[in-house]
Amino acid sequence: MTRRFFPRWILTALVVLSALTLAGCGGQAPASAWPGLTPGDDVVYLTATAKAYAVYVADGKPKWPYEHKVPQAGLFGSSMVADQIHAKPTVGDGVVYFGTDSGYLIAVDTATGSEKWPPYRPELPTTSILFINIQEHPTPVYAGPVVAGKRVIFVGTGNKVYAVDAATGKPASGWEPYTADSRIWGSPLVAGDTIYITTLGHQLVALDANTGKPRWTFDKPAGALAGTPVLDNGTLYVGSFDKHLYAVDAATGQERWAQPFNANNWIWEGPVVVSNTLYFGDLGGNVYALDAETQKLVWAQPFQAGGAVRATPLYSDGVLYVGTDNGALYALDATTGQPRWTEPFKVKNARFLTTPLMQGGFLLVAPLGVPTLLYGIDPVKGQSPWQFAPK
Repeated sequence: MTRRFFPRWILTALVVLSALTLAGCGGQAPASAWPGLTPGDDVVYLTATAKAYAVYVADGKPKWPYEHKVPQAGLFGSSMVADQIHAKPTVGDGVVYFGTDSGYLIAVDTATGSEKWPPYRPELPTTSILFINIQEHPTPVYAGPVVAGKRVIFVGTGNKVYAVDAATGKPASGWEPYTADSRIWGSPLVAGDTIYITTLGHQLVALDANTGKPRWTFDKPAGALAGTPVLDNGTLYVGSFDKHLYAVDAATGQERWAQPFNANNWIWEGPVVVSNTLYFGDLGGNVYALDAETQKLVWAQPFQAGGAVRATPLYSDGVLYVGTDNGALYALDATTGQPRWTEPFKVKNARFLTTPLMQGGFLLVAPLGVPTLLYGIDPVKGQSPWQFAPK
């Protein structure tokens, strides 16, 4: 089988462009990478900068920050610098797990923000050049870790999928790290005894959750798969940069639809599924409501959001909340596709790339590119009574 890597240079260009744009911002540092947002009991866990935060949902006040530092070589020796944290957090048994740009998996107590065990990073491979062993540079953990029973699954350096013991942070016994064909940006999906991953090399892979060995591979897409798979009623849904939404049998890896759904532009993330209706967006700013059985549009036509839609929308109480790449957040009637708010909620110079959360009566949204890292929004009025912008 020939591997197809066309979209990678485009993805790299997007990341570099974002970094250059953010470098020109002054004042309080804005979110420097795609924010990760995960609910807790009375807090939300947020990653996007050199720190991770637990933020109270009631008022947007911080409960604790967490910072991980790593050595950095310079002209006058080495110094300790903050490690970027932006992979989506995951929570299990009183512990929240983060991934970092230096390739570490971090486990932090949800109550105190203190480390449960030392940060873990797999041994970095070495390459021999002219009889000199050169250690490979770690690659960032872009995909959020996930909890699978008593293990934590995460994607580390070398495109490898690792499992560690959740109690100790040591490599899990019986698990053989799986090497993907290319980078993994979407968080793995755990369902029963299977873990599903997507790759930028156009593959959807099912792994045995006990051993890490592959069960099947779906490689029909002609574009990168950047998002997390979505599972509903035995079917996996995954969007692709070939403008298609695919439906795949979770047990066998076979296509469920005769043909994938053809959108108007790249599909970054998968849909949210509600009563057999698939809601998702594309990079052309189109928001779709699709019947999962017939593939027919539920709305008269796709909603035009006016900016690229990368994240999976949020569905709550008959309303669909959709963020765009140009800092607009829409509330749409899920039945008709018509706006519920008079005007979308907008943040100048921001990008909404992360699925919002509904928690504690607030709609929570984490923007990229502005000093305010989190907004608490009234879901009825579309106004923000509090914001979180660390000093």
